[in-house]
Parts: sequence; structure tokens; C-alpha cells
Amino acid sequence: MTYHSHYQEVELNMVYRKTEATEGRKEARRRLILDTATRLFGKHGYHATTVPMIVAEAEVSTGSFYMYFRNKEDLFNWALEELGVAIAKVFDDVKHTQPNALKRIPQGAEALFMFLAENPEQARLLLVESSGLSKRLDATRRAILSGQEEELRKIFESAPTLFSVHNPIVAARCIAGATFEAVYCWLGEDPTTRMPAAKVARAVARFNTRAMEKGPRLSK
Repeated sequence: MTYHSHYQEVELNMVYRKTEATEGRKEARRRLILDTATRLFGKHGYHATTVPMIVAEAEVSTGSFYMYFRNKEDLFNWALEELGVAIAKVFDDVKHTQPNALKRIPQGAEALFMFLAENPEQARLLLVESSGLSKRLDATRRAILSGQEEELRKIFESAPTLFSVHNPIVAARCIAGATFEAVYCWLGEDPTTRMPAAKVARAVARFNTRAMEKGPRLSK
């Protein structure tokens, strides 16, 4: 290798490391704004949370905000989409660790309830704040909810002999809806007097099991 080519390689490596470090700082700043906004949206609501509030809390400039997000709706949509990815991972983890389709339903419901209970700001974004804000946010919200319904439908259809289900689509909507509604109600209760999240999660899981498990029919 000539001196000239060696010098070029060193120079390129330095540029690469500098670019990598710069991109890392940019991603860290974007992450800070997103996490701060999620917390504020969950605490104060979408309408009461403003861009000046977000940048002040995150201790970044207004210019930095608009470098990463077009506006408040765009930021909120990013927060929702990230929540959707996290919820999908909850179901994927259950799917990969529980081969029994019958047990996967209640375990999934319990895991989802606990995830949302442990992340109340994000849960409020999905279950409270995102409803009726705009067509874009409604579509993102609907996609998250529909994704869970689709996973449940697949489970029902994968083992029809295990479930007392005549219409997998309707059953999936009922199970998913019951879980999300239970979380919604739990979040709205007084934290000092409400039931522990784990206890409610187990109750929801038991209800889901009894609702769809195939068993002896009661005589009319």
C-alpha cells in the first residue's frame, strides 16, 4: 500500500467515525424528544401538551424539534407507531414461548395487560388520547388494535378443535376489546384503591379462557 492510499484510507475512516458519531447524537436527541413528548401526552393529554412544553422539558431548541418532526401530530403518530411495535413484540414473545394455542390466548391477554399497566403514559396515548384526533392518528390507532385482533384470529383458526368459536373474526374482536377495555378502566381508577394490576390481568386471562375454551355444553 502506498503512502497516498494509506492516507486516503485513514481519512475515510475518520470521516466514517465522525459521521457515525454525529448520527448517534442525532438519534439520541430525537429519542429524547420522543420520550419526553410521550410522557407529557400521557400526563396532560394531546391538546394540553404543546411544542414549547415539549422542547422546554427536553431542554432542546425549537429548531431541533422541527428537524425531526413536522409538527405535534407527526410526533404523536411516531409515539403511537412505536407503541404498536412494542405491543406486537409482547404477542411475539408469547407466541415463541407458548406452543399451546389454547394457553396462548390468556397468556397473551395477561402479558398485554401488564405491559400497558407498567407503561401507563403509552397506554393512555392508545386508549384515551388518540381517539378522534385526526384521520391519520385514527388510522394508526386502528392498525394497532387490528393487529392484535388479527393475531387472535390466526390462533383461533390454527386449532379450531380447541376453541368454542363459530366466527374467529368476531371472537378475536371480543377478546382483544375486553382486554383493552379492562386496561382503560383500570387506568382511570384511583391508584390508591384500585386492584393490583397483576390480579386484574389474571382475571382478564381467566375470562378469556372461559369465553373461548371448548367444553361440555349446558343443556337447554
